[in-house]
Amino acid sequence: MVDPVLKKVIFSLFIGVILACTAYGAIITLLVNPYLEDHTWKLISNNFDVYQANSSGEKVYLIGNSQIMADVNVTQVAQVLGNASVEIYNLGVNFDTPLQRTIELQRLLQSRPSLVIMGNTFCSLSNLTRYVPEDNLALVSEKITLDDYSRTLFTPGQLELIQYTIPQQYIFKRKFIVPAVQRKLGITIGGRAVVVNESLTYDEKLMIAQNPYDAFLAPVYQDDNEQKKAFLYIAAQLRRNNIPFIYLHMPLDPLRTATITSETRRNYFAFLNETGVPYYDFESTYPMDEFYDLEHLNRYGEEKFSLEMVHLIRGAL
Repeated sequence: MVDPVLKKVIFSLFIGVILACTAYGAIITLLVNPYLEDHTWKLISNNFDVYQANSSGEKVYLIGNSQIMADVNVTQVAQVLGNASVEIYNLGVNFDTPLQRTIELQRLLQSRPSLVIMGNTFCSLSNLTRYVPEDNLALVSEKITLDDYSRTLFTPGQLELIQYTIPQQYIFKRKFIVPAVQRKLGITIGGRAVVVNESLTYDEKLMIAQNPYDAFLAPVYQDDNEQKKAFLYIAAQLRRNNIPFIYLHMPLDPLRTATITSETRRNYFAFLNETGVPYYDFESTYPMDEFYDLEHLNRYGEEKFSLEMVHLIRGAL
C-alpha cells in the first residue's frame, strides 16, 4: 500500500510540473514568439517559405547580407524591368555569409530559380566569420537539408543545433525570455535607432571606421577556410543545376574602403577570380552622401543601385 504522504507529494509534484509547463508555454507564446518575429532567424524562415511556394514565373533570388537587403528596392526593380513574368525576391539576411546560406541551398535548388545574385563584401570570405548564430540554425532546424559535403563545413556544435527537433526548439527559446520581457517593459540596452532615409553624420561614420573591432574589418587571408569552401560549394551546385549565378561586391562608403588592407583586398579578389563566377565590383561606385552608414546605401543610393540591378537582370535572363 502506498504511503498517503508519498501520494500527496507525488500529486503535488505532478501539479507543479503541469503549472510550470503551462506558465512556460504562456511565456513562450505571448512574449518570446512575438519577440522573435523581429530576429534574423525569421528572415531565414521566410526564405524557406519562398523556396517552397509554387510559382510559374521566372524567379530571381537576391541573396546575401544586409547590404543586399538595404540597397535593392525590388518593387522599383520590378516596375522598371516591366516584365510581369519575372518575380524578384530580396532574400537578404543580416550578417549573412556563404556558410550560413548553405543551410538554405538544397531548398533553393529545388525551387528552380532562373537567376541567383549574391551580394556580399570582404568579411563574408574571412577566416574569422565561421560563426553562425545559434538562433539561425536551431529555430529553422526542421527545414534544413545538408548533404555529406556541406555537413563537413559545420562544427559538431552547429550540427547538433541543425538536428534539433521541435520540442528541442521549444526548450531552446528559454534563452530569449529575459530580452523578451525587457522589450515588453520598454527596456532597451544600447543600440542606435535607425531612421529610414536618414544618414549618419561624417563624425559618426568616422567613429565607426576607427573601431578596430568592427565586424566588417574581418581580414581575408590567402589560405582556405569554411566560407570560401561554402562559396565554391554553392557555385558548384548552382552550376550543376544550370542556374546562372552572379556575385556582387557591394558598395562601400569611402571611409570604409579606406579601412580595408591591401592584403585583404588582394586575397579577396584573387579568390573571386579563381572561382569562375562572374562578379561585379560596385565598391567605389557611390559617393559618401549616398550612404546611410559605412556599408548601406541611403534612399538616393538605393534608387541608383536598384537601376543597376535592372540592367544586370535584363542581361542575365
